[in-house]
Amino acid sequence: MINFFKNEFASLLSKTIELDFNQILALIEIPPENIPGDLAFPCFKISGILKKAPNQVSTELVEKLAGDNQIFSKFEALWPYLNASFNKKLFIEKFFVEEKVDHYKDNINTRVIVEYMSANPNKPLHIGQARNVCIWDSVARMFRYLWYDIHTFNYGDDSWVNVGYNIVWHLHYNFPLESDMKFDHYCGTVYTEMKKKDDDPQFKKLLSETLLEIEDGTDPNVMLLHDKYVKKCALEQLKSCRRMWASFDGVIRETDILHIKFFAEAIDLLREKWYVKYIDEWDAKWCRVIDLSSLPEYAKEEKQYQILIKSDWVATYVAKDIAFAMWKLGYLNRDFSYDVFAHDEQWNIIYTTHTGEKTNREWHFGHYNQAITVIDNRQIPPQQIVKSSLKLLGYLSDEKKYEPLGYWVVYLTPKTLLDLWFTLTDEEKAEKRLPFASRKWRTVTMDEMLEMLHKKAYRETKERNPEKYDERLDDVAEKIAVSSLRFFLTKTDISKDIVFDVEEVLDMQWETWAYVLYAWARMKAILDQSEMIVPVCDFSLLTEEIEFKIVKKISELEWIINFAKDNLQPHLICRFLLDLARLANEYYAKVKILSAPEDVKKARLYLIQNMVETLSKAMDLIGMKFLERM
Repeated sequence: MINFFKNEFASLLSKTIELDFNQILALIEIPPENIPGDLAFPCFKISGILKKAPNQVSTELVEKLAGDNQIFSKFEALWPYLNASFNKKLFIEKFFVEEKVDHYKDNINTRVIVEYMSANPNKPLHIGQARNVCIWDSVARMFRYLWYDIHTFNYGDDSWVNVGYNIVWHLHYNFPLESDMKFDHYCGTVYTEMKKKDDDPQFKKLLSETLLEIEDGTDPNVMLLHDKYVKKCALEQLKSCRRMWASFDGVIRETDILHIKFFAEAIDLLREKWYVKYIDEWDAKWCRVIDLSSLPEYAKEEKQYQILIKSDWVATYVAKDIAFAMWKLGYLNRDFSYDVFAHDEQWNIIYTTHTGEKTNREWHFGHYNQAITVIDNRQIPPQQIVKSSLKLLGYLSDEKKYEPLGYWVVYLTPKTLLDLWFTLTDEEKAEKRLPFASRKWRTVTMDEMLEMLHKKAYRETKERNPEKYDERLDDVAEKIAVSSLRFFLTKTDISKDIVFDVEEVLDMQWETWAYVLYAWARMKAILDQSEMIVPVCDFSLLTEEIEFKIVKKISELEWIINFAKDNLQPHLICRFLLDLARLANEYYAKVKILSAPEDVKKARLYLIQNMVETLSKAMDLIGMKFLERM
């Protein structure tokens, strides 16, 4: 719908500006709601070409476009912008009458992989990783909605030093493998204990030897324990994700990348082009490095290399990720074997990699056109080196993209930490926000946060509905807890930090899931109360200004989904939901619906039906559940 008017606006402008239609179309924007007009053309983008000031360009364009126009009611010069206002009657009629055409079928030919969470399988997921899960599960939902051939994977870093701490403890310190605790939480307890041995020379020796044995995969006793340990922990982490209504197509184990010789093949490809070198000086003494000096972005860098293989012959994080990135884009001659690892809440299979015999069926993973790797923002520098390595090999193009994306930190308010029974100093209690403090063993897990929200939601729901039975209250509390957490962690741009406050998450009046759901439930109740199946109605009766605003907002959803997908910004869906919920509440407060004349009532009920359907669609994209009564 919006595209029709954008095309018409671009067509009009192309007759007055010596620019290609597609160039003009790409520049047209949707202005903020507090700015007059429905479409905006930024004249400062072409002022240089026309050799005129932007304000002069916009004023002259208004004069040229003046006259009778059935598509647009008005053109205005607003500083450097030319803004166009829709013919509201035509817009509403086209929205309801125009056949909804599927434009997404071609996307099925584009293969996309989103690697997110990437949790070490040796401890529970923390609240920062919960932000990762919420954001990127929402991104995957957008790609699926737009018909892309998408797979999501958790990269299990099971050969890294953190896992080594746990394996050493069980191999050499006789710590039991079984526990009554949720196993990933038990793993976290073991890891915390082992970190206390960082200064023990004997432990350091055992850790180094164990890491090499894990990488080699030759000691059956070590590998048997390692495989059992990693799988048990990863299954519990996935269970936490399932509780968040997020899942994966597969789990890729880092040790499989090593054992199937992905890394060796990747190093050979780099060595063939003379990019891998041996260094016997500086901080890389006795190491193998990748030479980045030929890339312009490293020309002025003091350090123009990156270590791939350390002096103890252990591969670095960057080295293993280069090999993994080559597999993602289809540049390696090898592939994993795959086994069934677990099932998600819809009983879909979650696969895992292995290095044994291939199964009878070939799973169609790999050879992706777009590889999105999601990490903590502090891990962006090594991922940029991975991307640079692919660039050196000539592996990146318009058809093959590698995109490392960082998300920022989750802080917590002192009150939230106190509610979770953490001990804070007086100085910490006076702060507005506090980070995790691993040196103080202060981390907040996803499971702990969900339990805290669930209990709070249960208490408040029971106060409002004392007649409801416990099972029903429990189900409602869980939907409130998970939906509220997902919305809160998704609604902020990934380039910004979040300050997490448990009271704010559940607030009914703030920019929260509860506010959106309340509007949805209110509109749904009106439809249920009317008990009317709305036949064909007269849309010209929707003459209120707010009705045009609602139709316009609903029509923007498809455009917003595409824009959010292209820019990997699911918080825009949350913003859309809040805007439409606000309009729904305003409509309820200002406009008569069920008591309106019959023809007007039919048109307004049809509008409300569209609001409910649109809110439902957008809520599903960010993993929110529905409750018809709060």
